[in-house]
Amino acid sequence: MQTIGLILIIILALALLDFQMGKRHFRKQPTYGTVPFQPVNYEMITTGDVFFESFFADLRAAKNNISISFFIVRNDQISQKLYEILKEKAREGVSVYLLVDWMGSLTLKQKTIRALRASGVNVQKSNPPSFPYFLYRLNRRNHRKIAIIDEKVSYLGGFNVGKEYLGFDPKLGDWRDYHIKCTDSELARYLQVIYNFDWDSTKQKRALLPSLPENESALNDHHFALHVTEAGQLEDILVNWLKQAKHSIHIGSPYFIPSKRVFDCLLDACNRGVDVTILAPEKRDHPFVKPTAFPYYREMLRAGAKVHFYDHGFYHAKLILLDENWCDLGTANFDKRSFLYNQEINLKMYADQEMLKPIREAFFTDLKRSFPVTEEHLNNHPLKFKIAGKIGKLIEPFL
Repeated sequence: MQTIGLILIIILALALLDFQMGKRHFRKQPTYGTVPFQPVNYEMITTGDVFFESFFADLRAAKNNISISFFIVRNDQISQKLYEILKEKAREGVSVYLLVDWMGSLTLKQKTIRALRASGVNVQKSNPPSFPYFLYRLNRRNHRKIAIIDEKVSYLGGFNVGKEYLGFDPKLGDWRDYHIKCTDSELARYLQVIYNFDWDSTKQKRALLPSLPENESALNDHHFALHVTEAGQLEDILVNWLKQAKHSIHIGSPYFIPSKRVFDCLLDACNRGVDVTILAPEKRDHPFVKPTAFPYYREMLRAGAKVHFYDHGFYHAKLILLDENWCDLGTANFDKRSFLYNQEINLKMYADQEMLKPIREAFFTDLKRSFPVTEEHLNNHPLKFKIAGKIGKLIEPFL
């Protein structure tokens, strides 16, 4: 019995060592960091029907190249529609690349991949588990959701590809998300570099575009920047950013499980008199995530923050508004997984209220359609919900 116990301890120690070494390795890997550029023309998209109508129309209009990356694609009708468009464009001679996350798109059928490749579509999966650092790689996700079409039109935000994003999941109902479409060649070029970097990480041979700027310049009026992060880099950025809040912090996220450093920044903001508001969904798409968030909500309420639950469908947006002129919108959730492990990409904007108006209007419209949460509401849940929260607490970084 002692021998078995010793063996289990050794296995656990090796697993923890593998995970920590993997985390250290990927944190040291070169990334493109922060990429400053001039303002872009953008369109704010908040519903699945508008997103897919616009996205598919732009794909059909492509003349030269299409580069798409999603965390989730499925085998359902809307996904098949995407595949048919990509196959058609490849047969027309358009260069088509589709990159999906190995875990996020685990259910994608091999016969679908074979059919895409047979039509000339280049398809790869990010982050399949491999050695070394097997356990860390198993937990690593490419959560970026971007598309670049003819190096001119680009998409970035929260939508994946599946029927639920059209509101066809009866449990979740109408889907609310924030995605932007840009018609700006400078942003498209930068996104293409990032896409090529991710594609090359699958060990396929494809030339990279010239390197992006490495140093972050001062954010001036009407300044935009891309934050390309993984392995803890986003946490560093958010800690620095949240400390600068003077009047207000508004957070929109489907999940709220912040790291200690980020959470302490929010509590400190409350203590400084900053108005902190969190908008999250009333419905849940995961058995453990929402119950695990409740202790954080409770502490935020006690610190003076406001918490609202959106109850007109499922709220999946990823947004931070800082004071009146700062905005961060992209693919990262407000949780430990996005902060510490995922590959994410966010667009930070420092601009006047007129430029940010479409984004701010979307958030405050959703806030009006939500209800304020009280401690009484948080406490009024069945025992199984509370047990799920206890279990979730043990596996917080992996939710």
